[in-house]
Amino acid sequence: MKILFIHNNYASNNSGEEHSAEALKAILEANGHEVRWFRRFSDVINNSLLKKGQAFFSGIYNPGAVRELKVLLDAFKPDIVQVQNLYPFISPGIVKTIKRRGIPLVMRCPNYRLFCPTGLHLDRKGSVCERCLSGTRELNCIVKNCEDNLPKSFGYALRNYLARTFWGVAKTMDAYIVQTAFQREKFITNGIPAHKLFVLPGLVPQIQLPDTSVVPKYVSFIGRVSQEKGIREFLEAARLLPKILFVVVGFVSSELLHLKENSTPNVHWKGFVAGKALDRLYAESLMVIVPSKWYEGFPNVITRAMKHAKPVITSNLGAMANIIDHNENGILTEPGDVLGLTQAIQELYRDPEKCQQLGTNARKKANSLYSVTKVYNDLSELYKALLAGKKRKTKRILSILHYPPPVHGAAMVGRYIMESEHINTAFETKYINLGTSVRVDEIGRGGWLKFKRYVKIISDTLKELYQKKPNLVYITLTASGAGFFKDAFIVLLAKAFGRKIVFHLHNKGVVKRQGKWLDNVLYKIVFKHTEVILLSKYLYGDIKKYVPRERVHFCPNGIPVNQNRLQIKERVSNRVQLLFLSNLIAAKGVFVLLDACKLLMDKGISFECKFIGNTGDIPLEFFLQKVKDLGLIDVVNYMGPKYGSEKEEAYSHGDIFVFPTLNECFPLVLLEAMQFSSPIISTYEGGIPEVVQDGKTGFLVEKRNPRALAEKLEILIEDPTLRYTMGVAGRKRYEAHFSLEAFEIRFQEIMEKLIV
Repeated sequence: MKILFIHNNYASNNSGEEHSAEALKAILEANGHEVRWFRRFSDVINNSLLKKGQAFFSGIYNPGAVRELKVLLDAFKPDIVQVQNLYPFISPGIVKTIKRRGIPLVMRCPNYRLFCPTGLHLDRKGSVCERCLSGTRELNCIVKNCEDNLPKSFGYALRNYLARTFWGVAKTMDAYIVQTAFQREKFITNGIPAHKLFVLPGLVPQIQLPDTSVVPKYVSFIGRVSQEKGIREFLEAARLLPKILFVVVGFVSSELLHLKENSTPNVHWKGFVAGKALDRLYAESLMVIVPSKWYEGFPNVITRAMKHAKPVITSNLGAMANIIDHNENGILTEPGDVLGLTQAIQELYRDPEKCQQLGTNARKKANSLYSVTKVYNDLSELYKALLAGKKRKTKRILSILHYPPPVHGAAMVGRYIMESEHINTAFETKYINLGTSVRVDEIGRGGWLKFKRYVKIISDTLKELYQKKPNLVYITLTASGAGFFKDAFIVLLAKAFGRKIVFHLHNKGVVKRQGKWLDNVLYKIVFKHTEVILLSKYLYGDIKKYVPRERVHFCPNGIPVNQNRLQIKERVSNRVQLLFLSNLIAAKGVFVLLDACKLLMDKGISFECKFIGNTGDIPLEFFLQKVKDLGLIDVVNYMGPKYGSEKEEAYSHGDIFVFPTLNECFPLVLLEAMQFSSPIISTYEGGIPEVVQDGKTGFLVEKRNPRALAEKLEILIEDPTLRYTMGVAGRKRYEAHFSLEAFEIRFQEIMEKLIV
């Protein structure tokens, strides 16, 4: 395989990015690949005003670099191009040159420059800053003068803005390599599709283990001596622990010399150290401290310490928290917490056995996850996948869908599609977020920001339809109301370009609106000659007037397997636990359930009902007053919202899941309950009969009927064997029909059929 590396060296020519790029090139060549550089160097700038001026303009566009790259591409004919840094002498202008040749293009992202002009998410005070992620975006770099040099800050902001908007650097790459799961999540949050993001940790430099006679004695700070690296916190911990030897290894700039001059006698300053001498200092360390206060990319000091079997005390932030597992191979403390850092150092110093065990665990993890072999294998697999994608028959899908934020059922399914290896390997996909709300409280409201987002959706859609000419346009159409009118215009654009369209309906309401003349006219236009994906056969009646049965495809939703679920229900109370998990919304059947609880209590049946979720259209005060008025204070508890492990714990403790909803399509919350082997009582609403088999995995009752609900609850409360049997049957049904993999396969098969 022939690979072209593109990189603009930093002024020092000795940064972590240079070492990482050189190391990747070396392991690729060692495995038989041919690698060449297209390279520029920033050290030529120095204090030259002429070069600084040139750097300003070439960072935006460098025609000379583009011409030279064209010659190299024609001569070398690489299979893959990997970009690392383009500034200031290469410029994003090369991206389109590479894309026109159809060469898979990878960008390795050791920092956050795609979104933050400085690449660090750090302000001049040494605090984490994310202002450039929203609102006035890059303008914040100028206003805050992030480079402490206004012309430089302006240049950084301008080139980032143009790279993001005009050159589309954050969209056009075939793959983006990040170094940690934390960085990947940050990139997803900022609009990079999950299927384009690959985690490839930095390579740990080769180390030389000194002889075993070396006696560890230091608590060590190794690396760049700067405020954001936490040097002040390190020195303050040293002051509080005067009987312990501390060492600082790294270059100290003139601006920070006062720290060295004013440090306590137990701190030894070693200056810049490299090679064997550096390895010896690691060996002489009892532990290594990395108290950074910013989003480190992939701090080699941590993984190098792990290779030396040294425990690391670091900040519970960003990449550091991804690499170090608390109390397994190191200790995590809160950024800037001097007392917490001091206590952690003191704990390990006083407990040599724990210190040694954490170090041993650290080496095992480093050798397993951060080895040269694993990094090469992961990179090689990425390259192979990109080349396979290039060779496969082009099947272009423009997906205009909802994905978080905010989090709701359709958005979560959208995210699953975006992250699906099945789907994104089979098709060339482009995703546009159809949502104009970024918070739950924005849903159903207007506003300037939402209008601005809608205009961007239209602009992005037009661009994709005109430039990419997709074979199929997939839209998660809102079935009724203002959302339908908003989506209908997007549909008309796709129809104007003659594209084949498939709708994926996650809601319903067509029947209720089809009697209105404007809705009826639009439904006829929108649904004409289109395909429709429904979540259940029970939902077909909603669109029957406009879509013939042969153009309808059924694809029930699925959710990921929860590996942490408890196999056996935990008993935390002698009373049977009823669980309602959703927001306090009247349409979810909240009051129906309360009335049913009243009927059960009046019959003397022992139970406890927990409501978990945010408030909705029912104010919390009103809900609590209703509970009090019904005399349910002793049996009904509102627990507030729960997420992650707390939510899983609630499911595992629940004996019966109750969801007497009045208006639903295909609630994912039922699939979650089935995962935890909970019998379910719900209603004959929407696609719920597709999920819950009445009498087998739970019971279904008529809507707005608290007496019928109470009767079914009584049956399950009084019969633990039936609860267990139904719960097990529900879990099996989930595994067979509603896992995420089952959904992905169904969805892919439908797309394959439609895109021909």
